[in-house]
Amino acid sequence: MKKLFYFLLILGMISCSTNSDDLLENQESSTDLEPNKAFVLYMEFPNAAALMKPSWYYTFNYENGRLIKMTGKYVKSGNIWMQDNFYPDSFTTLSYHSNQIEVKHSNDIYPTIVYTMENNKPKKAELYDQFNQVITVKNYTYEPGKIKIYSKTYTSETYFSYYFDSNNNLIKSEKLEKSGGFDITLTTKTYSNFDNSKNPFKKLYLVNDNFYEKSLSNNNYRKTNYIVQNLQNPQFLPGNGNAEWTYQYDSNGQIILHHPL
Repeated sequence: MKKLFYFLLILGMISCSTNSDDLLENQESSTDLEPNKAFVLYMEFPNAAALMKPSWYYTFNYENGRLIKMTGKYVKSGNIWMQDNFYPDSFTTLSYHSNQIEVKHSNDIYPTIVYTMENNKPKKAELYDQFNQVITVKNYTYEPGKIKIYSKTYTSETYFSYYFDSNNNLIKSEKLEKSGGFDITLTTKTYSNFDNSKNPFKKLYLVNDNFYEKSLSNNNYRKTNYIVQNLQNPQFLPGNGNAEWTYQYDSNGQIILHHPL
């Protein structure tokens, strides 16, 4: 009887070890796409892809299946009379330390962002200024079919909510902005016209907020609509807008983010 007990115990230990090894191997051999180049307007504002500039593209470098560097920085002008800019020599690096990922931008208002990870997902983000002081903190919570992010900068607060369908594709987001405890604006955005291709943003999600939003879905949305409500002055009509675009695809049906023009 004792021999049978020890045999079953050893068999169980071998089985557990095998399962753990298989799980680790699956984690290390991710099948997520790894784009090495991408036109800026595919990444930032694909609805304006017709205005694509050949010299405006990002490059990406990976190590052991993880993004370690992105070269190029797009800066949108806050003035309608001024042109947007692209800085090809600016770069972002990512370094990995246990359960934290440090993102450093060579030219940004927040040069350093430290993400605390849990189950391969962001749990907390701390944004540092050029004096190495924490200015903004983001906290992430996960629920079935929903992700919530609470962000605070001084007395300004932002509440993000992302909603997903049964295919794990992003279908709606809400962004509530508050200042001094008062509701200021509510932006509601919907996402539609999904393709059946793999999402090329999956390994790029920590670079900026735009990439993060695009990384959330299994597939790729090609249409958005948004409404902005002024909660301080509800008598004002809401602002709204929409965008729709197309991507190019290869023979395997996957998105091509950089190609001859």
